[in-house]
Amino acid sequence: MIKIWKTTLKLRMIGIFLAILVFGALLTFKAFYLQVLKGGHLRELANTQFHAEIFFMPERGNIYSSNGSLLATSINVPGIAVDPMMITDKYKTAAKLSGILHINFKKVVTILNRNLQFTWIKKRVSENSVKKIKGLNIEGIRIVEQPVRYYPNKTLLAHVLGFVGINDNGLSGIEYKYNRYLKGSRRALNILHDGLGQDIFIKGFGLTKETHGDNIYLTINKQLQYVTQYYLDKEAKAAHSRGAFAILMDPNTGAILAMADYPPFNPNRYWSYKARYWRNRAVTDDFEPGSAMKPFVVSAALSEGLIKPATKINCHHGLYTLNGVTIHDVVNSFGDFTVNQIVEYSSNIGECQIGMRFKKSELFHWFNLWGFGHIPHGGLPGEADGIIRPLNKWSKIAPCETAFGQGISITGLQEAVGLSALANGGYLMKPYIIKKIVNPYGKMVYRAKPTVIRRIISKKVDNEIKYMMRLVVKGGTGQYSKLVDFRVSGKTGTGQIADPKTGKYYISKYTASFIAFVPYRHPRLAMIVVQQKPKKISYYGGAVSAPVVREVFKRTLNILNISPGKRAYEAQINAVIKPSGNKNGSSGGSGNTGAASAIEDVSYKKMFIDIHKNIMPDLKGDTIYMALDMLAPYDLRIKVKGTGFLYNQSIKPVSKIKKKETVVLRFRPL
Repeated sequence: MIKIWKTTLKLRMIGIFLAILVFGALLTFKAFYLQVLKGGHLRELANTQFHAEIFFMPERGNIYSSNGSLLATSINVPGIAVDPMMITDKYKTAAKLSGILHINFKKVVTILNRNLQFTWIKKRVSENSVKKIKGLNIEGIRIVEQPVRYYPNKTLLAHVLGFVGINDNGLSGIEYKYNRYLKGSRRALNILHDGLGQDIFIKGFGLTKETHGDNIYLTINKQLQYVTQYYLDKEAKAAHSRGAFAILMDPNTGAILAMADYPPFNPNRYWSYKARYWRNRAVTDDFEPGSAMKPFVVSAALSEGLIKPATKINCHHGLYTLNGVTIHDVVNSFGDFTVNQIVEYSSNIGECQIGMRFKKSELFHWFNLWGFGHIPHGGLPGEADGIIRPLNKWSKIAPCETAFGQGISITGLQEAVGLSALANGGYLMKPYIIKKIVNPYGKMVYRAKPTVIRRIISKKVDNEIKYMMRLVVKGGTGQYSKLVDFRVSGKTGTGQIADPKTGKYYISKYTASFIAFVPYRHPRLAMIVVQQKPKKISYYGGAVSAPVVREVFKRTLNILNISPGKRAYEAQINAVIKPSGNKNGSSGGSGNTGAASAIEDVSYKKMFIDIHKNIMPDLKGDTIYMALDMLAPYDLRIKVKGTGFLYNQSIKPVSKIKKKETVVLRFRPL
């Protein structure tokens, strides 16, 4: 009996052992299956369930003016994201979100049905929308803040700065050209969830400085930019111009101090403007310069020994035929003129004959020396190279036409660079708008320095051409640019516009320009202003573009604390009181073939007439000192409010002033 019991017990133990052995084998096989055979797949599922990668845009680098004023930055703007796996009632949630965010219902439903744990619904939403969505109290909806580009000065320098798209990529301007510096490096944040899908730990939360973009400092002076843009906009509106642009440069370094375009646009809402508003016309648009080309050709002729300043040329009283083509002057009283007078009164016929003294290959070579036909490489996107016809396509009279700016197209930046060479002693400087690039830690990535491309004309020739351009402002076609206390040198230009379909010039469409530098002997500023298709006031550069130069020079010289010499000051005071008249009783003009009327002769005597009549002057943009100085001759009670530059005067310009009347002048910083 005992023996049977022992045998039974032994069998049971063997059975249990075998059962444990089989179970262990099955367990081992299952573990092997799960951890080895299916391990990779299961780990992937676990990561999907408990981990999430959210890609955030790093902080984009700022853009500053030359003195550190903020021009472009990034601000945090809330966006709406969801975890679709946590949304229970997807249709009900989609209906609420589409209503608040104004997004198509079907689109929201599609997003909510994605097999993801993080996806965007809308990246930029208002604070009011955020408040409403928070009030829904729906599990799985997340409010995430991301940096969005912001331009605090709105339209100021908009065409140069450009703008940034919704994916933080620059789409135009500096933002586009230097996107790789500004954007930084995109990184993901690793988020861990618990079993309920709630965030329990965020690895590396907050982006480090290494991911942030570099900061860019421009050569642009914010105050000078404000003044330039203000007066360009004002004159372009008055002239009903299709477009306009202005460039202010330091002729001695090639640094661009201001660059303004018209019409303006706000880069904070770039999508609400037509694409033509975004274009930086100063570098993209080419145009026939008209008579503004004359100083460049005359300086070349002086350098080649083809003429001297006193060389006399017959201007044929306004009508001259060459190889069957008739050349016109605006004024028909031009007889024998010296080269100085040809530039001063802008005679096309005289300039044509100077051009014809060149061989075609010589003049073509000089255009290339000045940089016409070549991209200036000033650091801006879209820089054009202008149009100079190949030498084998030049007609017999091409040197004549191109000498007064027809049959050749240049860009504003090319013209500004050439003008700077006339101002600085003959050195063609490489233009630049980027002053320096600095990384987030303050380490210098890039620093610009003035670069001489080549010397074009000698000091002697340069002094001769400066004097001719001085005559243009003193008594010629550029009198609208006169300043009381500084001597300005300039040149007017009125270029005809060709019909692209027929190749013939329009009868009434022109480009009106003015180029100038100041002070006369040792220039510190060089400026060009170009008005495209002006419809009112005039189509002459001396009438619609020179006044912009005058107003900008007047204020920027004060801002930069540049003082005139005593002799220059006394000479200008005398010029105002006793303005010099034109030879032959004419005012001259900047004209083209087929031009019909003369530019109006205007002197600064009007300023004294206005005082005598007690007419209120326009003081907008003046400093306190300048405004008080202008009002000194009037019998007024003056109240000053604020500091900086005048933006409002209680007595409107051109209004009649009563004796002892009170005028309130309001100033604010730029």
